[in-house]
Order: sequence, then structure tokens, then C-alpha cells
Amino acid sequence: MQPTETGSAYVSIQTSVNGFSSSWKAVMDRFFSKYDGAVRIDINDAGATPGSVMLRLEQAVEVIES
Repeated sequence: MQPTETGSAYVSIQTSVNGFSSSWKAVMDRFFSKYDGAVRIDINDAGATPGSVMLRLEQAVEVIES
């Protein structure tokens, strides 16, 4: 997770599992409904579920905010 200077968010998701685009969209929609910001997020899921990645994103925000 890195700040951007463009004023918008950028998300890149690398996964080895096909067919989860709607799940990933829902996770990112939920994330950005809770946290607003111009940020670049690069995700390599390494086989983790979208829910697990959401937890890690929330933990990253918690560390950044503290």
C-alpha cells in the first residue's frame, strides 16, 4: 500500500485462481467504502481468499494510522 499523488486509487490484483473477479470487486468496493484515500494497492494473493486479503488490508491501514 503506497500513497499516490494523482488523487485517485489504483489496485492491481495478481491471482492464480480464475473466476473470482466479482469477489475481488466486492472486497475492494467494501474496502474503499470504509477507507477513502489516494492509494496504490498491489495484491499477490498467493492463494489466499479475498476475505483473508481484506483482513490484511485492514491491518495495513491500522498500522499506517497508528
